[in-house]
Amino acid sequence: MRAVFPSILLIGLAFAAGCGGGTSTGSTTKTSGSGSVSNVLPIAVSGGPAANQMNGFIYQNAAFASATICAPGSTSNCVTIDNLLVDTGSTGLRIFDSEVSALKLPGVNAANGSAAYDCVSFIDGTYLWGTVAKADVTLGSEVASGVPIHVISSATTGIPSSCSNGGTNENTAALLGANGILGVGLEPTDCFYSGGSVCDPSSGLSTPPSPAYYTCSGSTCSPAFIATANQVTNPVVLFPTDNNGVIVELPGASGGAATATGSLIFGIGTESNNQLPSSATVFTLACDDFTTVFDNETFGITDPTACAGPGSFIDSGSNALYFPNVPNIPECGSNTPIGDLSGFYCPSTTQSLSAKNEGGNGASKSSSFSVANAEDLFTNASTASEAVQPTLAGINPSGSGFDWGLPFFYGVNVYNAIDGQSVPSGAPAAPWWAY
Repeated sequence: MRAVFPSILLIGLAFAAGCGGGTSTGSTTKTSGSGSVSNVLPIAVSGGPAANQMNGFIYQNAAFASATICAPGSTSNCVTIDNLLVDTGSTGLRIFDSEVSALKLPGVNAANGSAAYDCVSFIDGTYLWGTVAKADVTLGSEVASGVPIHVISSATTGIPSSCSNGGTNENTAALLGANGILGVGLEPTDCFYSGGSVCDPSSGLSTPPSPAYYTCSGSTCSPAFIATANQVTNPVVLFPTDNNGVIVELPGASGGAATATGSLIFGIGTESNNQLPSSATVFTLACDDFTTVFDNETFGITDPTACAGPGSFIDSGSNALYFPNVPNIPECGSNTPIGDLSGFYCPSTTQSLSAKNEGGNGASKSSSFSVANAEDLFTNASTASEAVQPTLAGINPSGSGFDWGLPFFYGVNVYNAIDGQSVPSGAPAAPWWAY
């Protein structure tokens, strides 16, 4: 779910959606984790919040985790929310207002002194809208204090047209397929880009960008500047330690499986369990993208000053591999027994393919992958209930790049170094990916 705004490609593609709760209230010790290892957050490809409900949906290839949200400074006025989508393609924690209303979190103001609202929109026409508030966030045993988070509004009116743009408001778990989004991407805040924030009043822009931040007077909302410190923030950068990136670790998958469990490890080169191995290839980025060479075509940024070009990226929030159909793979139909699958590939036999990723530093590495018939994966009795689908792939439109979604992560430890944070000795300045 690529969500770096205001000028970078926004991706939000998912087939299945879920619904249901996932919140508990009351006291928390804020010391849960994976054994004695404080920088590890368990994650699971489990089908989402509705996987085990009657008439529910399986959200294939989506990794979920839990977070504890507390009112700032409190260890008892807290809720723990599960089934948060782990998303390396976006930045910031985004939680439904119904999940945290009892906490009465303090709001955050924009630069003009009015309450700040945040909008994040995706290329498929969906969007999220809501206020910005501060909270203490616990992930595993790591605590980030005073984190600006996005509180997703349940409202369907009063949303500015520059945010909604005629799209779909994913303001429920049933629509989003998750109880919220845990964005642990490349940037420290969700409006930070190329070493600075274009939403900060010091950006030099004459008008605030949109869709991004807003303030409202009655039912009228207008774009607004907001200080970088008040923007929706990657909680990892506010950890006292282990704050320079994350590692996503999932087991390999040669075929479909009901579930898979793994880890989101905080920090790179800060603990014994997060060292960058010499075998890993580090890819430096332009506009938070690298280049993918696929089927003799190149998908990468052609003009870094304007971030023009079909950039390619690694994104745990995308539930398939998405790429332009340059190999002419048969596409799924819009009128299948389970609905419109026109965004996915449906070859008659599984296709074996490969592509090469290239970084700005000259690093390169080839990866092999397979593409199966999506209609079969979604409908066959032997596979439709399996959340792990490593051969699921879909179509990025012409002019777009290669989206290495969650299937890429099976059996590959992906290192995500956050822009502006310190890096291990010998590594290039962040942001970068390594695997």
